[in-house]
Amino acid sequence: MTANKSNLMPEEILIDFPPEVRALANRLRHIIKAAIPEAEERAYPHWRAIGFRHPICGYFCGIFPQPDRVDLAFEFGVLLPDPLQILDGRGKQVRYVHIALEEDIQLGAIQDLLLEVVNLPGNRAVKLEMIKTGAKRAD
Repeated sequence: MTANKSNLMPEEILIDFPPEVRALANRLRHIIKAAIPEAEERAYPHWRAIGFRHPICGYFCGIFPQPDRVDLAFEFGVLLPDPLQILDGRGKQVRYVHIALEEDIQLGAIQDLLLEVVNLPGNRAVKLEMIKTGAKRAD
C-alpha cells in the first residue's frame, strides 16, 4: 500500500467510521485492486477519501466513506457508459455509485466501469475537452 505525502495510510481514513462502512470500503478497495492491479492507492486526508491512480490515466476513482454508506466516485464518470444506471450525479464531470449495503455492490457493473475509466485518454485536458464537447469514448 502506498501512503501519500502526509504519510497517512489508506486504512487510517476509515478508522472513525462504523464497522459496516469500513467493511464496504475495504470490499471496494479489493474490487478496484483486483480489476486494476497496476493502480496505486493513496490516502487523501483533506477529502477523507482513498483515491486510486493509474500510471497512464492518473486519478480515476475514489472511495468516500460516509456515516451510513460509501460513495465510489469516478473522476470522469460522465464519460462512462452506464447501461445499468448505477452512476449518480448532476455535476459536469464526477459520478458516484452509492453503496449502503453489501447487496448494493453490483460487481460486474463496477468492474466494467473500472475497466472503462482506465481506458479513457490519459491526458486530463483531452478528457475535459471530451466533456466540453459532449464526446464519448470511441469503442
